[in-house]
Amino acid sequence: MKLSEKQKNEWITLLKNLGYLPEGETLVEHTAGDYWEFGFSQVRGNFFFTEKTMIFVGGMLGNNNWGVPYDKITEIKKCNAGGIIPIIPTGIKVIYADENGKSAKKVCSVLKRNDWMEFLNNKLQ
Repeated sequence: MKLSEKQKNEWITLLKNLGYLPEGETLVEHTAGDYWEFGFSQVRGNFFFTEKTMIFVGGMLGNNNWGVPYDKITEIKKCNAGGIIPIIPTGIKVIYADENGKSAKKVCSVLKRNDWMEFLNNKLQ
C-alpha cells in the first residue's frame, strides 16, 4: 500500500511524537502487516522503515509500538506466523540485541515476505 503525501506526513508527525523518528531521519518504506506478540497475540498495524530503524505501530491502544535499529539486528529468518500452531507462511523473525544486550525477537507477518527479507538484508550489510 503506497502512502499518499498527506498520509506520509501524518505518519512522520506521529512517529516523531512517539520518539521513533529522530530529526533528520526520514521514512524510506512502509507496509501494513501484523506483529505476533508472544507467538499467539496478533496485533495489526504498520511497519515503517527508515535509513536506520525498523518501526512497528499497531494496536487500538497504541501500546504495541516498537522500533529496532538495523545495527542491533543479528539475524532475520523466515518463519510461519499464527496462533498456537503457526501455519501462515508470511512470517519474518527478527532477532536482535535488546537495550540490555540480551537476545530478543519479534515475529512479523507481511505480504511479499521475500521482498521485505531482501530489503532488510540490504539494510543489515
